Amino acid sequence: MLDKRRSEQGAVTVFLIVIFAAVFAFVAIFIDFARMSALQARTEVLAHAAARSVLSAYDKQLLEEYGLFAFGETDENYLMSKVLQDNFQLAMRSDDLPILGAQLDSSAVELLRPLGHYSVFRRQIREDMKYKAPVDFAIEVVNKFKPISQIMKEASNTVDLLSKLQRLYDQREDKLDRLLFAQKQAASSAKGYTDHLSRGNYTYIPDHSLGGRIRLIADAASQYNDYLAKAEEDRDREASERIYSELLEDYRNDTGRAFSGLSQADQEAAAQHAQQLSSARALLEEIREINEQMRQVIKESESRTAQHGYDSVSRGLSIGGDEAASGEAEIAEIRGRSEDLLLQTTLLEDLEAGIETQEASFNSAHQAVVSLLSKSSAIGAASFGSASGFKSETMHASREIDRYLRTYFDSGSGNALQQIQTKVEAHRSSDAQRKQTEKQAAAELKHAFSLLRQIEELKNKMSDHQKLFDVLKSYFDNNRALNQDHSAEAGQSIRGRNPDPYETGEQAMGGMDGLYASLSEMMSGITDNGYQTEYVVSYFDFFDVSTLKELMEGRSDKLDAMIEQFAPQRQEVEYILYGFHNPAGNVAAAYGEIFTMRLAIRTMEGLIKHANKVNPLLILASALLYGVVEAVKDMVRLCQKGGLQLSDYLRVELTYRDHLRLFLLLHGTSEQRLSRMLSVIRLNTGINPDERATYIHGEVTVALPLWFLPGVSKAIGSAGALQGRVEGSRYYAVKQAHYSY
Repeated sequence: MLDKRRSEQGAVTVFLIVIFAAVFAFVAIFIDFARMSALQARTEVLAHAAARSVLSAYDKQLLEEYGLFAFGETDENYLMSKVLQDNFQLAMRSDDLPILGAQLDSSAVELLRPLGHYSVFRRQIREDMKYKAPVDFAIEVVNKFKPISQIMKEASNTVDLLSKLQRLYDQREDKLDRLLFAQKQAASSAKGYTDHLSRGNYTYIPDHSLGGRIRLIADAASQYNDYLAKAEEDRDREASERIYSELLEDYRNDTGRAFSGLSQADQEAAAQHAQQLSSARALLEEIREINEQMRQVIKESESRTAQHGYDSVSRGLSIGGDEAASGEAEIAEIRGRSEDLLLQTTLLEDLEAGIETQEASFNSAHQAVVSLLSKSSAIGAASFGSASGFKSETMHASREIDRYLRTYFDSGSGNALQQIQTKVEAHRSSDAQRKQTEKQAAAELKHAFSLLRQIEELKNKMSDHQKLFDVLKSYFDNNRALNQDHSAEAGQSIRGRNPDPYETGEQAMGGMDGLYASLSEMMSGITDNGYQTEYVVSYFDFFDVSTLKELMEGRSDKLDAMIEQFAPQRQEVEYILYGFHNPAGNVAAAYGEIFTMRLAIRTMEGLIKHANKVNPLLILASALLYGVVEAVKDMVRLCQKGGLQLSDYLRVELTYRDHLRLFLLLHGTSEQRLSRMLSVIRLNTGINPDERATYIHGEVTVALPLWFLPGVSKAIGSAGALQGRVEGSRYYAVKQAHYSY
């Protein structure tokens, strides 16, 4: 019989073994899961560390010369694998208890986002200049231009207003001349009457016998008494016995021709007179409209949106003194005199009254002639009556015509049109001097443009440099293709140069408006344009303007030495700014823009220096002449000294580099400009930014041998509870890392 106690004790042992086995299996699975979790964390750390290590192999030349980060020429997969292998070997040597026992299975690296991509390049420029650009901008730009902001605002407003008024003024005066000419043409139409009517305020026509020459109606009237008498004598005779038939017939024919000529002259005069005075009335309406346009331009001149940039810069904070240049009151006072250019209402009324009076005077003469012509049939038929009536009608018509011609055609102080002309000329007292000043300014402008053309024409003598520019062009096109930039390329033609001093002056002041608008925008918060501007002037070389000294001074004895300085590496900033793929175009464009800027500043000075003149348009013309002359001198001084005094009213030095910085800011950023920067970098370093990555995508796979129940782990992994995967008795963890410079 079995021992009941022993059997019970065995049952407990088996039960405990079963419980222990279950607990052990459960714990074993958790041990592997803990190892897997640790592997996941370690693999992630390794992946990130390896990715950072790969990125540490950046190109030192790009960093040292241009402050840019891009991956070098080392094999990225080798670097990744080497870093990971070294890390695992170190772990194996240092672990006292190798719980993981993990091994590197594989690694892969993908390099992305080349430096040549616009977004990448912009970001790196922004990162490099984020501290330096705002400080340099405030010290080297704002401090120099803030003191003249208000005086330049007044100058810009004044040039803008007076240039608009000048165009309207000349249009109005031209129409005024045409109006007076139309009135004179109307008056001259009455001259045809004098071929048939005597002039003079006479009151008596003597009698003459038939047979005399009849050219004027007065000749016919003087023979009319004799005509009536002889016609009466012949009327009492038989037809065959009449002795005056031929004489009477000649009188009738001659008188008929005289009246016919007078009738034709009257018709022509009436038609031309009506046409010319109708034209004069239309011109007067146009004159009134232009005068009102001028009034409206004056009214709107004080609310220009362009002046907001000047005000913003003036109010903004700056590093340094806040002493402002003086002279804005003098310029504002010039603008205040602009209403003097308007035609007074009384003059316009006099012009209108003059047209009406001239028409009434002509109509009076015309009616007198028509009345005389209406009697021509009766006179020819000898049925008019007495000769005194014929003479009276003739003298009345002659007096009316004579009065009209003396009032509107004959020269002298009594001519009504000359009196109007005198009134018109009274407000043109400065026009002759102004026109002469405009011619001088236009001539000086042509001289300035000829200097710029000399620079442009140098490109025909630089074939070696042109080859390098062709290389730059190919780099530029390649980068645009990388960025899929199909927009029109900027900077491929130099803007036409207008010899009109007014339009050139407006353009110069418009550039200054844009500059202060850009400065205002930068002061409110620096933008990509500001970062890129400071980056360009910090890392790229600009042209040595002393090279142009002989050319600006009219000497060309060192042409070969001058040409040598036009290599693309010696004018990088100019090329980036303007984008001409030839050796001379960029330098010529820069110098042309310097001239325009100097013209704006010098014109401001000219307004102050000529403010004592009476006529506002004469002041503007004189200021523009002064501006052009001094701007040309500045072009020469810049070559001689490398810098210029900003203004006679603010003694601040402005270098050639400062001018380029301003133009970069003024032109604004563009994708083409980024491509030109990248092209210059490639030309100088031999490194193609389009092929140098700045972003890494790394992937690391690590294998871990499972200690317990790999089948259970695989089943759990199939259910989606594991991050990695299980293959056989090994667990694989896959981690990715993304990094960029």
